[in-house]
Amino acid sequence: MFKATTIILALALPTVAAAAGFPTVETVRQVVGCMAQLGGQTEENLLTCACRQDVIEAELSFNVFEQGSLQERYNKMPGKRGGLFRDDDVSKDQLEQLEAVRKQADTMCPAVKRVAAPPRPAN
Repeated sequence: MFKATTIILALALPTVAAAAGFPTVETVRQVVGCMAQLGGQTEENLLTCACRQDVIEAELSFNVFEQGSLQERYNKMPGKRGGLFRDDDVSKDQLEQLEAVRKQADTMCPAVKRVAAPPRPAN
């Protein structure tokens, strides 16, 4: 049920920019992707990934985030097209900023694990 709710919610959200300058669709995309990396759509993963995205949005402008993400995706592309990304020092710097903020977010928002309460002793 959680997965269907998330997909419906993601489709229903408007694509206007959030207060921090990140489009809502991009925020949802990042949180859902993070949840998948952590093992699926659970309440614990949602809390962890929303926290991590909040850190990223607080520390980076959307422009730096977007350019760093593009550099991350395309800098391994072979040939001349890939060279446009491999040779772009500004994009490399933005990727380094993005990676540093992600590490900071991972530290500030560790993966949450549900812990069961210990059983009560018998009286």
